[in-house]
Amino acid sequence: MTAIGVFEGVRVLEIGQYVAAPYAAELLSHGGAEVVKVEPLAGDATRYNTPVGPDEGRQYIVKARGKLGIPIDLGSDVGKNIASELAAASDVLITNMRPGAATRLGLDFETLSGSNPRLVYGEITGFGDDGPLASRPSVDMIAQSWSGLNMSVGAARDGFPSHHEAFLCDYTAGVLLAFAIAAALRQVALGNPGQRVSTSLAHAALVLQHRTANHFEGIDDWKTEIDNLVHTEGLSAARDLRERLAADQPFFFNSYPTSDGVVGIGAVGTMAAQLCDEFGVSDPRTEPEWKQKGNRRRLFDEARAALARALATLTSDEIVDRLVARGIPAAPFRFVEQAMFDPDARAAGLIHEWQHPTLGKIVMPAAPVSFSGSHYEAAGATPALGEHTDEILRRLGYDEITIDRLVADGIVWRNTSSGPPEA
Repeated sequence: MTAIGVFEGVRVLEIGQYVAAPYAAELLSHGGAEVVKVEPLAGDATRYNTPVGPDEGRQYIVKARGKLGIPIDLGSDVGKNIASELAAASDVLITNMRPGAATRLGLDFETLSGSNPRLVYGEITGFGDDGPLASRPSVDMIAQSWSGLNMSVGAARDGFPSHHEAFLCDYTAGVLLAFAIAAALRQVALGNPGQRVSTSLAHAALVLQHRTANHFEGIDDWKTEIDNLVHTEGLSAARDLRERLAADQPFFFNSYPTSDGVVGIGAVGTMAAQLCDEFGVSDPRTEPEWKQKGNRRRLFDEARAALARALATLTSDEIVDRLVARGIPAAPFRFVEQAMFDPDARAAGLIHEWQHPTLGKIVMPAAPVSFSGSHYEAAGATPALGEHTDEILRRLGYDEITIDRLVADGIVWRNTSSGPPEA
């Protein structure tokens, strides 16, 4: 028997742009949900950012795979009405419009749930729904800056931290929203009404710092010291203290230069003793001075230095092979391009490869989870601009004459040889 998709039969309306909301919809699409993507008449912005083909940008091809598309002028009353009709026929709406935009368009949860009480309304904001930050616009880079994430993991440029190019907050917010939507759909299946579920880029930024974004009074006084330093001595002084503290990682959970690169080692728990044994380093916790609390940092520093000397003469692969043989997590530092073309990654099901009709072979991440008894797999095809306009409107009951008039009036756009209207 053919396995069905985990979201088979779920109808999703996506009124989103760029990364976060489209990624949440993509995750549902992998599971068989039918996703209708509403675009501006000239097409989604990601069609034209980093273009790789006619009307298709790199990010559009990745995030629009498996979706249906319809360009609508949401600035017109007729266009708003069409979007409302699509919402009434959907199980889920996903959006990341700017603060206040959904309400102005009559596409907010309170309005739409009146005609569709089972609607699960998924929204990604910049800073949440309440408080003085709620009305602020945001993008991934702003969430990184506001939350301190780029101070922790951002790439250094000219000696100063910059935003991380992986759009960490966008993608994390998309995952969080997809999780919330799945939970809300379960509630609907149990007979409860639909509801609005939301997350924010700021939430996502703090989730990514879950390990360090906490404060225990009486233990973490250094965290309040950093906050005070920013106000009294400026950003540079606080950065210096933060970097010194961040660099004080244990020798067994750290990165080290090798003869041909850098290797990461995660010898947690009892593995630390095995790490020391493998490379002939004295485990500081077995030293007599270890019981004297004031010596612990010095002993850790000495172990780190000794391990660094031992590893500097070996290749990354040699180190990894020896540690993995002992069951100790280790890996060389690599570029993402190496991971994409790694045959082991393909064998593990991490990479999805498909043939685009005009661009040829495309390699990208596979659907990120798997199910033993259900279908969950990334689709390949992306919708051409206006490809599904007639099909989607016919489902709403529009006849051909009405659809032709909507096209002629510039309310919607269908795929023709004339190309899309000007943005």
